[in-house]
Amino acid sequence: MQISEFLASGEGQAISLDELSISTGLPERSVKAEVLRARISGDLILSSDRGYFLPSDESEIRQYVYSRMSYIKTASKALRPFIKALRKG
Repeated sequence: MQISEFLASGEGQAISLDELSISTGLPERSVKAEVLRARISGDLILSSDRGYFLPSDESEIRQYVYSRMSYIKTASKALRPFIKALRKG
């Protein structure tokens, strides 16, 4: 099964994790794992507060990349105190 077969193009057609779980018959954790596997394999599966979807245009890809880069930057900052503590230890 390819998870992208269950997705439509455009954020307006996004499918929630719950709906995707029901459609695929997979538990939510497995759906997330399948999405990750597909992304690593090169599938452009985007996500937002609305759910998962395929890009309908370049602007949706740009928005997704910006959103993920912003998350990574914030998560990196949150890890700094822990890394500092390990270096002291």
